Amino acid sequence: MIKFKNEPETWKRLDYEIISRGFLKPYNDYQVLKDNTTVWLISEGYKIVTFDCAEWTDKKAMHSSLHDQFDFPNYYGQNWDALQDCLNEIEIQENGLVVIFDNFDSMNVKDAHTLIDVFVSSAQRHLIFSERLLVLVKIKNRDFSLNPFGANDFFWY
Repeated sequence: MIKFKNEPETWKRLDYEIISRGFLKPYNDYQVLKDNTTVWLISEGYKIVTFDCAEWTDKKAMHSSLHDQFDFPNYYGQNWDALQDCLNEIEIQENGLVVIFDNFDSMNVKDAHTLIDVFVSSAQRHLIFSERLLVLVKIKNRDFSLNPFGANDFFWY
């Protein structure tokens, strides 16, 4: 994995931009996502995993797809907590992992927000171990928006 340096050349890197802005980057132009972004990320050694959210008719279909693509263990509980646990345990090799959610705005907004929140929280955790997890979302509707994401719960110890 390339170590970022605090210099202008680094600030121009796409992966640096995505990480520094919260591990998530939205797209509404498929050609830009496909021809520019993914080509650059692959050339930098990132592994790409793509999901078509339009195929997810319900949460069960979504969890089944996530289970299959990430090769989660059979005991994966197909709920948000289990997703968080399994994402935290995946081994990220090469330069990093990029997850693309295509047709993201076809999802129920509450589920979409929770899904992104889980992925961003996991990306934050992976970065502690020098592993990069980036999330790209492709939407058609520019009016689609999410609440803030990636927040941590506050606990008294």
